Amino acid sequence: MERARELAHGLLICSGRATITGMLIAAGRQFVDCSAAYRLFSRERINADKFSKVASACCLEQIPPEHMLVAHMDDTIMRKTGKKIPGTSWRRDPTGPPFRPNFVWAQRAIQLTLSLPSLDNSGASKAIPVSFVSAPSVKKPSSKASAEELAAFKLQQKKQNLSRQG
Repeated sequence: MERARELAHGLLICSGRATITGMLIAAGRQFVDCSAAYRLFSRERINADKFSKVASACCLEQIPPEHMLVAHMDDTIMRKTGKKIPGTSWRRDPTGPPFRPNFVWAQRAIQLTLSLPSLDNSGASKAIPVSFVSAPSVKKPSSKASAEELAAFKLQQKKQNLSRQG
């Protein structure tokens, strides 16, 4: 727990890229054995589904019964460099100019956010993220694929488009 707390503080004050090494340097631990910090991130230690259920339950408790539940959903990309990372593919870069689409190697995810109304009924709201789920595209078959494989790909593409995953 102490190691995770140190890395969290390092993440907050890190001025460069938010890598494990950057967090260690920002926390002043660059001359200490860092293998334990890397081991902390080597396996999934948080059950994201349980976290999501707790976050959404806390939000739903704060919404009065007379208010409408407002949820926002958006997709985002997370840039990656490794070609063997699961769920990665070439994606359109949303920060590129509209007249020339740029492509980046990235993972796609969907975020769900709930809006909590303000206590003073001013119309303002707070958006609390409650779910962040990976939403990879269906892998395209090779050019030598049979007609059945192409038909299965088209069907799978319709089943797993971004709207249905959301």
